[in-house]
Amino acid sequence: MFRRLVVAFVAVMLAGSALAGTRLVRSHLSAVVTPKVTVDVNALRARLVAAYGPQAATTATYIGSEYCMACHGPNGLGPDESSWRTTQHAATYIRPMTQWTLAPGKGVLANTLGKESDDFMQGVDFNTISSPFDAYKPNAPKLSVKNGTYTITIGQADLPVVVMLQWRFASGVWEQLFCVRIPVSDSPTGKTGAVYSSPLFWASDTGWQAYAPEAYYDSNNQPMYTSSATTAAVVANCESQDQSCVGCHATGIRSITQNGSGEWVSKAYLATLYTDGDPGYFDYNGDGTVQIMNVGCESCHGPGAQHVLGGGDKTKIVNPANLDTQGANDVCGQCHSVVASTPSGTIGWPYNETTQQAWVPGSGPLSAFFTDGEVWWPDGKTGQDTSQYPEFYKSSKPTFQFHPVRCTDCHDPMSTTSNHAQIVDQVESGTLTISTHVDDDTLCLACHATHGGGTSADFTTITAAMVADYATNRDAIGKVVSAHTNHPYAPERMMGLSRCTHCHMATTQGPDAAQVLHGHTFEAIPPQKTLKYQDQGGMPNSCALSCHATLVNAALAGSVTPGLTPDIATWDKQYDRDLASALLNYYGPSGVWWQLDIDQAPVGAASAATATTAHARCGRKHHR
Repeated sequence: MFRRLVVAFVAVMLAGSALAGTRLVRSHLSAVVTPKVTVDVNALRARLVAAYGPQAATTATYIGSEYCMACHGPNGLGPDESSWRTTQHAATYIRPMTQWTLAPGKGVLANTLGKESDDFMQGVDFNTISSPFDAYKPNAPKLSVKNGTYTITIGQADLPVVVMLQWRFASGVWEQLFCVRIPVSDSPTGKTGAVYSSPLFWASDTGWQAYAPEAYYDSNNQPMYTSSATTAAVVANCESQDQSCVGCHATGIRSITQNGSGEWVSKAYLATLYTDGDPGYFDYNGDGTVQIMNVGCESCHGPGAQHVLGGGDKTKIVNPANLDTQGANDVCGQCHSVVASTPSGTIGWPYNETTQQAWVPGSGPLSAFFTDGEVWWPDGKTGQDTSQYPEFYKSSKPTFQFHPVRCTDCHDPMSTTSNHAQIVDQVESGTLTISTHVDDDTLCLACHATHGGGTSADFTTITAAMVADYATNRDAIGKVVSAHTNHPYAPERMMGLSRCTHCHMATTQGPDAAQVLHGHTFEAIPPQKTLKYQDQGGMPNSCALSCHATLVNAALAGSVTPGLTPDIATWDKQYDRDLASALLNYYGPSGVWWQLDIDQAPVGAASAATATTAHARCGRKHHR
């Protein structure tokens, strides 16, 4: 058993007492002042050997972000990267704990009773209230906290909550999915070895939702898991966090193997340094030790043991900035994709089944570790799901002649900003530092100044210096952009007129009506595609997605019903066809503004059939 504060760190005095053995109380999602510490490399080496065997003294091993923060925190010797704690990366997997009840980012937020503690602590029984679980009364879920463990009771079965998978959105909405072990009759522990998504899903804007309840209730709405339930029944019906999710929500996976009952059970790396009470560190696999969870420093920089044991040897750690464009983008692509393992797609994250290894940053092409599981619209280029990385590589950006684009050119994985997508707030251009924002086009123009705009506008008249002094040059910039868009220039307004991302990164939506993401092909998807693929159900176009399907359809009152708000997950209704036909008059082919005619040959044949077994069961909401 590992102590929570390992003596591998010899700490300086903190508030009159030594750090070793002290339980530091701190906010998981707020900036943290880490005390200045030094590393006793011999103690760390001994601890790693004790945990993993002699090979750990010389091989790549994950040790956790708290070690990184010792040098890269506010009082460390290196650059301060402690803003990582404020990101969603640091808080996707959270252990529910009563001391964090109703604390955003740290605790359970469900509070249907409007009390001072969450629904589990209040003992909410869905059999006694109206909810999405009414069909399952008198066996609807009951919530409780038993001996400190958040618990869901369905019928006679108690399901301990191991982890809460959570997301936050730009609107301020939080969503939380509760993941459990399920009682079974054929396990030595009496419960499954793997962790499974429960039917309990909370969204702060809509309340409780039933998440794939058919995995827990039979066709007669009776509980499926009684005292005689077998692991095989669970495996056949439930979404496994181990098999489908944990590879992107933990920092490094030691192994994933199939046990005798058919479960895929993962092993993460042990956490030997963390703060007592931090809900981001917990015993995920039930072996009595705490593991490294969430997306930490080593998720992007690779295992850090040899870097630390080498006294900060820079050759023993990966700096994505020093990788080529493909290698750097692979770091993000390992999780920002809908992928599965190779060659058979059994595991729902990048993993080579032949070598039994997960992908490690800087170790080689990511493509050797995954099978694309994206679901594409009929053009084979535009993703229905959340496939930023595969979509990005269907664009020209990674090989852009002026500047091969990296994910980190637009996104800061350790951003201190509050925006949901962690968009960078400044760009360096020569000697200039340009303050950037999506909503006023400065993010795009910081790179596209002097080039871009196609034949409809000459962006050479916009310089980086003009963008850096945006307030002074807004009108001049606006004239050039408006000539490109044929729309007024008002990107900061709610409707975002001439906002670059509205046309070139229009939000796409897949089969899940709540699943909305910005596209990453950077194509202004033409209305012609909506019409061309009607025999395959149609597909979205940028004009409709961003504005004309919901916000400004009254402007096309002669062709479509004004004020109609359609279901933007489908594109084969009469409304969709009428709208696309009206938009063709402007967009082309032979439009008044543009003469674009799309390629007649389909870009690709990828479809829902490429989704793997692991992801066919995967609740794709969490990839948004």
